[in-house]
Parts: sequence; structure tokens; C-alpha cells
Amino acid sequence: MSDFALQPQPPQLTAEQFAAVFPFYFVVGSDLRVRQAGGALVKQCKDFSPGAALPDLIRVLQPEGEITFNGIVKNQRQIFLIEHPGTGLRLRGQMLPVDAGKAVVFLGSPALTEAAQPEARSKALEDIQRPTEPVAKLEAELRSANERLRQHEREQSKFALIVARTNNGVVLTNAKGQVEWLNEGFTRLTGYTLEDMLGKTPGSVLQGPETNPATIQRIRDQLQKGEGFSLEILNYTKRKEKYWVAIEVQPIRNAAGQITNYMAIESDITERAKAESQLRSTNALQRAILQGAGHAIIYCDSRGIIQLFNPAAERMLGYFAAEIVGKETPAIFHAPDEIIVRAKELTVDLGREVKSGFETFTAKAELGQSDEREWTYIRKDGTRFPVLLSVTVMFDDQGQITGYLGIASDLTLRKRDEEKLRAMLVELERFNRVMMNREERVVELKREINQLLANAGRPPAYPSISETSFSGSPKTKPEKTN
Repeated sequence: MSDFALQPQPPQLTAEQFAAVFPFYFVVGSDLRVRQAGGALVKQCKDFSPGAALPDLIRVLQPEGEITFNGIVKNQRQIFLIEHPGTGLRLRGQMLPVDAGKAVVFLGSPALTEAAQPEARSKALEDIQRPTEPVAKLEAELRSANERLRQHEREQSKFALIVARTNNGVVLTNAKGQVEWLNEGFTRLTGYTLEDMLGKTPGSVLQGPETNPATIQRIRDQLQKGEGFSLEILNYTKRKEKYWVAIEVQPIRNAAGQITNYMAIESDITERAKAESQLRSTNALQRAILQGAGHAIIYCDSRGIIQLFNPAAERMLGYFAAEIVGKETPAIFHAPDEIIVRAKELTVDLGREVKSGFETFTAKAELGQSDEREWTYIRKDGTRFPVLLSVTVMFDDQGQITGYLGIASDLTLRKRDEEKLRAMLVELERFNRVMMNREERVVELKREINQLLANAGRPPAYPSISETSFSGSPKTKPEKTN
């Protein structure tokens, strides 16, 4: 995380503060002559004045060797222990090149030992232990800065741990949107490593043919304006598999307010997106069924208040859904006398009292029994018509009743057709009786003719009639007499 974490700025020291913090400093040029010296050092070592030769002022105890400019620069990473022979003051510190390597500054403090002269020890301690106002102020600033630094490091450590272990993908880009860093969560999500993505814009790698162009344009617009954004987008893994992510992108600015980076956090929402897509399809199918159904579909909540009134119900009953939904119960279009009669029937059938009202429609359904029967509906204009109503109880996942679904079909045409059919059957029966009577009369006439011919000694004109009765059985010939 140190690659992109914002680092705290060290405190800036004024010349006065520097001199107060390092009262024993001195600066020498490449000629080893003193250019500047700290107030405490000049106070104790009177000869430490500008222009004095350093080899004449001090003796280097550590590291061993002659005092040369190159030797000092060469050993700049070591701790120097020097002594002022005149006062016995010993200083311990570091020699650091300054002024582009043309000078060296010694930053040190008294090296107090029991062997040091009591007077020198006393003066050194006095200069160290008596902080001036600038020193006290600077010490407070340093303590505050150190505490902020430690707090920042603790937070950074926690943040680094979270980012490293989170399942979310985290990406850091430069101000141009080119990838500089990503976490393991991003690799697990997409299959792409830092080597795959380094220097590329995430969109150029992750977006594909089915990514919404409007979403892509919004990302571009927000980045161009230097503003953060949150959205959902369809991306593609390294294996070209589609996945959905919820992505949040925020700009990171420096102290001057300039954008230096963008950080993106991506959450995999593929399963949620699939579920939402399936739900949308299901809802669309349900709407199509409700809108296109030829039956009236009416849904009531557990209190009996109508919550759904489909177009077929509007056409059938003459009410608009807005007049009914959330305001009325089915009693508004039922015949009251039928409800009373049905309540009495159910009281007998179920062995308990069923009140006349909404319970009349739901009592059997709540027991899990089929409840489908004919009712009379009353339209808004007062006209009546028969319907076949089926009532079903709706339950939630905990088995609690959430409402009731009623599906009604108009029986007007069926009743009319049934009446026509009954009338036709009656007419056919009457016609059949007429035809049967006519047939019997014809046979009887033929039989009479045959009898007259027989009396005249002539053969029958209708032999089949003379041999067979109307019932189809052979007719017995009369016996001849002598």
C-alpha cells in the first residue's frame, strides 16, 4: 500500500528553530573553515568563530583518522565523536554534505561522560535542559507530528490489511486512468494480474461487446470532470466470461488540490444481477398474464382490501382500478343476499359459524379446500351477471396468510348458450314425437288398403306391411275357413 498511500509531510524548520534544536551545530566549507556555528557551541568554545580552521578547533576521536573534507564526506553515514581540547567538550553527531556537496554541516549534541570536566558538563546540560520558547514550540510540533505519523502508520497498516484480504477488487490508477496497482481481490475477480494491467486503462481491458455504451460514456464524462461516481457495469474476465460489478471510483488529490490518482473499488454482483434479471422476466410475464387475461383477477390483502384489479376486471365490472385498489373489498360488486345465504350454507358444512362478509369467500380456501362456485356480480351501472369464482389463499415463506387471489369468469354467454341448447332439445323432442305419429299413421293406412284388397280377392298392394306389424314383428295370417 505504500505505493499509493498519502505520506505525512515533515515539519518545516525556520532558521531560528533549526538553531534552537541544534545549538551545537557547525558548518564548514571544502577548505575546512567554519562558516556558521550554533549559539551554544560559540558560547562555550569562544574560538569557534567564522573563518577558523576546523583542524585547529577539534580533535576527532571517532572514527580515527586525519580531518580532511573528503574523509568527512566519505564517512558521512558514521557517527562522529569530536572533542574541543580547550574546554574538554565532547560532541557526538553526524556530518552531512550541504550546498551541493561544497560544505558539510555537523548535527550533534554533547557526549556527556563522567570523565568530562565538571564545568563543561554543567554548561552543556544548562544549554540542553533550558529550552528556549522556539525550542519548546518546536518540540510540541514535533511531538504532534510524530503522533500523527504513528496514527497514520497504524491506519495505513489496517487499511493495507483490509485491502489485501478483501474479496472486492481494488485498483489504483494515475491521473490519466492508467493502472499503477491492484490487489489480489481484483485478480481473483477478473483473472488479470498487475503485470496484465499495468499502464492500461481498466475499461480498455474489462469492457466487452455487451457492456452498456451509456455506462461507458458516463464513466468517461465523470473522469473528464475529475469527479467520483458509483455505478453498475457488465465486464469480462480474462477468460471472456461476463460478470457484473458495482464500482465506486474516487479521485485522490494532493495538497494543492490536483488529482494524482483514482481509486476504484469493485464488488461482484453477478448473482444479484442474474436474480434481478430473472425477477424482471417473471414480473414481465406476470404483467402480460394480468393484462392479457380474459378472466377478472382480483387480489386482496389479509384484511380483504383489494390490492390488484386487472384490466379484465375493469371491463367486466365497469370500475377503474384506481377507484377500487386500496379502498374497497369484493363486497362492492357482490349481491348481499347471496353472501348471507352462502354464509349459512358454510356454517352448516363446516360446523362453525361463518360470518356474512369477506369470510364467506375465504373460509373454505383457508382450510385448503377447493372453493369454486357461481356468484352474481353487480356492475357499477347496477346490471347483474353470473360468474364462476375461484378463490385461492396466498402464503409467505413462514406459512402466514398474506392475501387472497380471486379469478372470475363471466358465465353470461355460457348461460345463454345453455339456454339455447335446452330450447333446441325441447324442439327436437317435439319434432320427433310428431314424426313418430306420422309414421304410425302411414303404416296403418297401408294396412287398411291391403285389407280391402284381400276382401276383394286381390293380392296386397303393400306385402311388407301385411307381413310385418309396425313394431317390426311378423304379423300372423288369419286362418282360412271352409
